[in-house]
Amino acid sequence: MRTIVVQSYGHLAATGNTPPPVPDWLRRCMETTRDWAQRSGYAYAFVGDELFAHVPPALLRPMPVSVLPLTDLARLALLRSKLADGYERAVWIDADVAIFRADRFTLPERADALLNHEVWVDRDERGQLHHRRGINNAVMVFRRGHPLLDFLHHAALELFVHLGPSRIQSTTIGTDFLTKLGRLYPVRLFTECACFSPPLVDALLQGDREPLDLHARHFGPTFHAVNLCLSKLGKDFLTDDAGGFDRLLGRLADFTPCDVEP
Repeated sequence: MRTIVVQSYGHLAATGNTPPPVPDWLRRCMETTRDWAQRSGYAYAFVGDELFAHVPPALLRPMPVSVLPLTDLARLALLRSKLADGYERAVWIDADVAIFRADRFTLPERADALLNHEVWVDRDERGQLHHRRGINNAVMVFRRGHPLLDFLHHAALELFVHLGPSRIQSTTIGTDFLTKLGRLYPVRLFTECACFSPPLVDALLQGDREPLDLHARHFGPTFHAVNLCLSKLGKDFLTDDAGGFDRLLGRLADFTPCDVEP
């Protein structure tokens, strides 16, 4: 199946500012996806600020409170354009996804549309961990002709018009809408990429297995990639730790969720 994998970074340029340099850890994340795509025989495309060419100009002025909903909308339009260009399947993978078991990270051949399974972990003021199931767009897979992609693009446009830029929040178009949709519509979920919130990233770097094992029990299936959540960790993550990313990947590879008893 003729497949293209797409990633993007540099979104702050939409605000009129100079595009930020790509943090080293984020560059390494994208390398894991690019290498996996090439190994799998898929086309790979990196899109910079030209991503915003897929956003109607009227939605860029005034800017919404967060730029993330614009990227959520633009990625849907970009995937539609790739399918219109002749690809049979288009895949979006967030730039902050690290694939740590590339030999086991696979796309289901029979799935026409997939959104990403999520278990979000928060720690309260007493130190207790809380797990919340959701659906995100860190990984999205669409085959040409499936109506879900067109619907999501249409719904994103309508939400911008209905809510206006002042009421569009960072997760309005992405996790919030997709999770609510999943309560009503049988969305097929991609389960090979977990979402690691800051408490899980901290546990990983500190070698603390307990929060990781607990998350794995809530998550369910074995995963072979993690979304490191740039919007939560910040671009300065691991800036002062030259070996931090390699240590993180190593611990991810050593940590096997399927070893955890249900």
